[in-house]
Amino acid sequence: MRRVARRRPPVVRRSRAGLGLAMLTPAAILLAALILVPVCYSAYLALYRWQLIDINGPKAFAGLANFTQLFHDATLRDAVRNTVVYVVICVTVELVLGFAVAVALYDITKGRRLANSLILLPMIVTPVVTALLWRYLLDPQFGLVSQVLAAFGRPGIDWFGSTSLALPGLMLIDVWQWTPFVVLVLHAGMLAIPEERLEAAAVDGAGRVRRLRHIVAPALVPQILLVLLFRTMDTYRIFDTVYVLTKGGPGDSTTTLGLYAYRTGFSFMNMGYAMVLSLFILITISVISVFYLVLLRRRGVLRK
Repeated sequence: MRRVARRRPPVVRRSRAGLGLAMLTPAAILLAALILVPVCYSAYLALYRWQLIDINGPKAFAGLANFTQLFHDATLRDAVRNTVVYVVICVTVELVLGFAVAVALYDITKGRRLANSLILLPMIVTPVVTALLWRYLLDPQFGLVSQVLAAFGRPGIDWFGSTSLALPGLMLIDVWQWTPFVVLVLHAGMLAIPEERLEAAAVDGAGRVRRLRHIVAPALVPQILLVLLFRTMDTYRIFDTVYVLTKGGPGDSTTTLGLYAYRTGFSFMNMGYAMVLSLFILITISVISVFYLVLLRRRGVLRK
């Protein structure tokens, strides 16, 4: 006889849910405190004129003066433009390259593990070490790239000393280091696609491009949205690579939001306005993240 599974009484289900909630509450309170306390303190400091050089001195109340300064800050406009260009180009190139490499890895039958290991090497190196490595590789006199160009009678290129090449040079480094992350996520998504669907499409006469367009790409939409979410947040707050290689120069050609907030607080000693810039970064990246999370929920990746 077929056994009928007995449903647990509502009291048991409620008691287990209550136990789980009670076990999660301490960690949730600690996490909320670690997030909310710094944010609230930053919002408090944003209302004052506070010079870091006079850290023990009285703070002059400024009201909304620091916030209104945002609308008249030309450097902030440059930083926003550089950050948006950096995010859009890096994320787009990484997504396209990552998809292409993931498709190539999917077709490999021998040596897939070795290929995965080699592809993931750039992502293992810390961003600061990566920046130092590329600074020597792209050095206009002694770098490996300059030596190769000299062998063909070409002069070396001063990537980080040119206002037109510094930002593309930083993008090149980001694409080199973080495309493996995109490859990893998309390749895992491809391996989860049932082979029967691809084989049936091939039997029906669908070519490689049509299978990628109508089967693989739609199946990878959740993974693509996750990649866009993580990489957008990561590139939006870029700081370490820019600080090591250019410090925002030449001029303000590579000044990003994170670097500008850091310079305002620790170079110009204006901590009140630096807190406003930090809140601006937090709010804008939160809005972008919520947009992606809504898309993920609509795709059924996240539960309501």
